[in-house]
Amino acid sequence: MAKVINVSNLTVVIRDKDKILFNGQAYAVTCVNDKGIFDILPQHESFISLIKDKVTVRKNPQEKREFPIENGILRVYKDKVYIYVNFKP
Repeated sequence: MAKVINVSNLTVVIRDKDKILFNGQAYAVTCVNDKGIFDILPQHESFISLIKDKVTVRKNPQEKREFPIENGILRVYKDKVYIYVNFKP
């Protein structure tokens, strides 16, 4: 049986205009922007990006949650990841 490694160094909040979809700890977040797929890991530089398609939150190497989205904006600052999804410009 595989050993579960619990490494949670990011605080992640995903919300739409009505509610919070996810609020918790993760060790990585994967998103898609116009340049392609990218990952946010602990100690990532401050970063803002428009995102699309889906957001994947990895709580540990074996557990992930995917959130299909139309669009969104992601902000990373001091190991905190804020994602606002499905907004209308």
